[in-house]
Amino acid sequence: MNIHWDNKQPPDSLISDIKDYIKVGDDGRVSYTIGVEFQIDALFGKVIHRYELDDNVLYKNFHSAVMEAFQSSKLKKPDEILSIFKRKCDKSLSVKKKYYLLTSISLRNSFIPKRRTINNCIISFYKNIPAKYKKSRSELIEKHSELKLSEQKNYVFVVVSVIAPDVSTAFKIGINSLDVVRSILQIGFKKSIRFLSPQVQHKYSTNSILSLGQVHTLHTESGSAAFLNIWYEPDFTNKEASRIQNFPLTESNLTSWLNKLKRNPFRQHLLISLTSYINALDRSDQEFRFMKLWSVIEKLVNTDDTKMIIKRVSFFYDDRAVAREVLNSLRQARNVNVHAGVKPINVEMKNFTLCGFIEDLFRFFINNPFKYDNLQKVIDFISLPTELQSIDQQIQNLKAVKKFIGKG
Repeated sequence: MNIHWDNKQPPDSLISDIKDYIKVGDDGRVSYTIGVEFQIDALFGKVIHRYELDDNVLYKNFHSAVMEAFQSSKLKKPDEILSIFKRKCDKSLSVKKKYYLLTSISLRNSFIPKRRTINNCIISFYKNIPAKYKKSRSELIEKHSELKLSEQKNYVFVVVSVIAPDVSTAFKIGINSLDVVRSILQIGFKKSIRFLSPQVQHKYSTNSILSLGQVHTLHTESGSAAFLNIWYEPDFTNKEASRIQNFPLTESNLTSWLNKLKRNPFRQHLLISLTSYINALDRSDQEFRFMKLWSVIEKLVNTDDTKMIIKRVSFFYDDRAVAREVLNSLRQARNVNVHAGVKPINVEMKNFTLCGFIEDLFRFFINNPFKYDNLQKVIDFISLPTELQSIDQQIQNLKAVKKFIGKG
């Protein structure tokens, strides 16, 4: 797996500063002064990788790599840190086990979805908790009684089978795969403005339609607990389970979208973006949701540059001038929020508008109508000029080049 420093350049000044905190004792052991964690954390932020390990596992491996590199060469070879980090991550992934993540979603259990496979995870849905997990799950909930956790009435239970090197990574992969299902369903559900609603957050609702249940437990194949702790939603709201009016159509649409996603050559980019989207809609704070939605757009169109974001997103609309003005207004509100800490006015309405842009982007990227074989070609396409005069000028320029090189 390719690992490199951000911008392909090692952060020499940061590495140099870290050296002052570390030493090797007479016994050959590495020790460090309290405070170096801040610099190592900053250094880790400069590493570009694609390991799908839990964040804590990744950081532990990187911290250990820094210490080992200092022991061997006093950090004089920055790329050695990356080599050791890669070796440690590969070792973490070398031995894997099968885990079963048990959770629930706010879908009314009168209809049970079909089994799905996403990113090598098998997702199965049940009306009730499967018998072999029930005892150990109840014991875990009882063990953590101080958290006041409970099962939700009429929710569909979900078991996600995951092959992973450790429990934390298993949980991350399992939840992310289920998030993809929730996100695709979210895009497929019809959105409408409830003009008669007295509360603005309900009038312009962007809440995740299918939320996660409160409790998540991890099990072995026999059904026993694979981890003695428990995961749970800290800001959980026990909402009523959602009914789906036309369940067969919903199932058919989900199958269609997942098949397109499976064949998509830039699938990993979309899986990450879909997960980020539903996570943004899970946030109850509208201001925070607004910022998270902008993060989703930046991920999707592969830039954080304001002009380029607006150019790429507005590309899809007939009236691009209007789309650009709306996006400019939304981006300005985002910038004011970031730099001045001012909550955007009508933030619920802004979130509703952003969701419209995001879901249109997803439809285009997943459908991949021009059959691009990599992400960069799509990005290049939506970065092209859309003004007819500019396009005509480019055609003339290309004709002149063709004639000049003798191919005309």
